[in-house]
Amino acid sequence: MTRTNRFPNALAKTTSLKFIVLALAVCLIGSPALAQGRKTPPGMFRDLDDEIVGKAILIHGKQLFIDDYLIEELKDAAKVLNQPVKHPRNPLFRRDKDLEFAIGYGAVVHDKRDGLYKMWYGIWNDAKDSVGTIGYASSKDGIIWEKTIIDKQAGNNVVVFEPKEAWVGGAGVIIDSTEKDPERRFKMMYLAKPTLKSSSLRSCVAYSADAMHWKQEPKNPVMPYSDTQIAPYWDTRLGRFVAYLRFGPPNVRIISRTESEDFVHWSPKATVINTSKLDGPFNTVHYTMAAMPFAGVTIGLLNTYHGETIKPIPKDKLWMDRVDVQLVFSRNGVTWQRVGKDGAISAKELRGERDWKKAAEQAVFIPYGEYQKDWDWGQIYPHHAPLVVGDEIRFYYTGISSRHWSTYHKDKPDHGIGLATLRLDGFVSVEAKNEGTLTTRPLMFLGDTLVVNANAAGGSLRVEALDGEGKPIPGFQAADCQPITSDGIRHVVTWKKNPDCHLLQARPIKLRFHLNNAKLYSFEPGIRHKHYLQSYD
Repeated sequence: MTRTNRFPNALAKTTSLKFIVLALAVCLIGSPALAQGRKTPPGMFRDLDDEIVGKAILIHGKQLFIDDYLIEELKDAAKVLNQPVKHPRNPLFRRDKDLEFAIGYGAVVHDKRDGLYKMWYGIWNDAKDSVGTIGYASSKDGIIWEKTIIDKQAGNNVVVFEPKEAWVGGAGVIIDSTEKDPERRFKMMYLAKPTLKSSSLRSCVAYSADAMHWKQEPKNPVMPYSDTQIAPYWDTRLGRFVAYLRFGPPNVRIISRTESEDFVHWSPKATVINTSKLDGPFNTVHYTMAAMPFAGVTIGLLNTYHGETIKPIPKDKLWMDRVDVQLVFSRNGVTWQRVGKDGAISAKELRGERDWKKAAEQAVFIPYGEYQKDWDWGQIYPHHAPLVVGDEIRFYYTGISSRHWSTYHKDKPDHGIGLATLRLDGFVSVEAKNEGTLTTRPLMFLGDTLVVNANAAGGSLRVEALDGEGKPIPGFQAADCQPITSDGIRHVVTWKKNPDCHLLQARPIKLRFHLNNAKLYSFEPGIRHKHYLQSYD
């Protein structure tokens, strides 16, 4: 008699359950062993200390090439100062000849709350400078501007001060995003001249909720004297307000710096930019400076006034009594470097010998227009502060079609507001017309992605990583790198067997950029992925 299992399904389930439990036990017991048996990928650091890091520079965020802070060697490549491109619609608007005798120093912000670009600019109402006011304009795109009528009875766009000021000018305006009092969201530093005499010039503060109606700080004046624009901003690294303004009294055309914790009490002025050999060939002095924090450094637009004179100007010196803009640069906001055609010039180099006339000619960042032809041929005054809009940097400025002492030169000045734009990070590029390299100093970062801003259209850019001894790291050699052959702000660097660079993180390395008919503007370590790594030996 053949016996049969009366419970075939139960037996099968029991066998299956035993197998699953056994397998699970093996996994639980064996996983740590397997994980502990994995070898660490070559070069990956599990630990960090000061001995491992050594002299490597720890970097975060975007890295520019204005100075040599990260550059160890340039071979068959060079740094190049780039000029912004003036907008084809310039001037974006001109002075209202019926209401404005002249217009000058300005400030521009982008208000994220209503999406509007907002501008304040100085107005002189007569040739004697007896009435100074501040005008207001707004724009949806920063290109087409509308002068907002504030005083409907007078039909003008002049901002209102409470209490009223006899003369105001040189406004520097910021939006304080951390301010809890809505009445103080807009903050302004400005010049006042209560007796209408230069001896009464003083630096003051005011606040506004709507950008058009301003209440004076009760403790005004907050600082003595400055007869040009004051350029304030919030420095997140310092946790303080910072402002650049002219030294004085007495009136000296050099740039000073001051700090404040509350926008009311300001530190004594410290001169940070004085004249140098770069200014000698064209008898240059410094009128104003607009500044902005950018990519971990501070960028300044230095207003350079060349060859002041009221005498007739010979045809071979048409640069005299005219104003343009040069670039300055700082890593701490206190000590500044002038920028020439091939990048930042150190203080030691400024005291050295070179062809300073040629260097000064090549240091122009925003040039005045063609002599007696363009609307801005005589003078350019940058507005504070430059704005980052998408993938470009915008430099608004007041342009004047005359020399500084126009009356003596019999010029007929007209005034307008213009715009010049620069690609993002585009201040100074590293370029190679044929094949060249840039090698960094030892550096270290945390991240898994290397992003470069470069124009390699018609050429190529490759990146390789070197170890502490300067030897190419296997898998990250130039030959392994997927070449970049186009123009882009955010190229992601990849290698054949390494789609990202997380194996390069947290270890001292050097990066070598191989350029072939290419321009490199910046690089940045980023974090784009989620990583789960089992433990290593």
